[in-house]
Amino acid sequence: MMRIIQLADLHFGSENPAAIADAAELIASEAPDALMICGDLTQRGARSEFEAAHAWLDQFDVPQLVVPGNHDTPLLNAISRVSRPFSRFGRYFSDRAAPVDIGPWRAAGLNSARGWQARSNWAEGSINTAQLKIVLEEIGERLGILVCHHPFKPPATAPAHTRTARGIKASSLVAPSSIHLVLSGHVHGASADLQTYSTGSYLSLTSGTLSTRLREGQAAFNAITLGENEVAATAYRHSGKRFSPHPMGEWRIGPKGIEAA
Repeated sequence: MMRIIQLADLHFGSENPAAIADAAELIASEAPDALMICGDLTQRGARSEFEAAHAWLDQFDVPQLVVPGNHDTPLLNAISRVSRPFSRFGRYFSDRAAPVDIGPWRAAGLNSARGWQARSNWAEGSINTAQLKIVLEEIGERLGILVCHHPFKPPATAPAHTRTARGIKASSLVAPSSIHLVLSGHVHGASADLQTYSTGSYLSLTSGTLSTRLREGQAAFNAITLGENEVAATAYRHSGKRFSPHPMGEWRIGPKGIEAA
């Protein structure tokens, strides 16, 4: 069995010091096989925030896959946010963008964030279906994990509603593929939603935040156990003093995709 940690919305610059410190200790004790970081590492996309996020992640000597979030664009520089929104993110994390193999599983990242969009809430996600098809090719026939910042579809129990452009189309493309897990953040809450189609299925897992920008009252992150035919997920929620485990569910992989165990 393999063990991965799913983190999202660290928001260095508005990080939760107690949760960040306790998460580091717990993650080290878990000895995971890999870390999946689902965007919004910073609050304003500032250099000092990227440096803090980079230093914090550097303490974990395991493979890491890191994708950007909307907060990882330069908030206070409108020109850069439009013309080169992820250049600073790339300087710090381009070496953690490649697919990661975890036993029979392969994780690959997709950038769902944009520096600017022609809609009222530019912070919402947007999926480039051509880039998604590249991710599908990168994963191939392996058991697949897709990592992005924005969930394709609004999680049923998340504290924030999402409207990801072309998310419905992306969801339908992933369902019949070998991708069984889509890991994301943005909503600042842990959730597990099985997305089932006539063509197949996948499990959407969102992670909580390790920042002070709480929407469900507690900082949180996810631990995911992977087998060749089974998946289990646990949300670790911070009480203000310590993290405690809250099982999210168990699933198995069958001929028609992933389903509840």
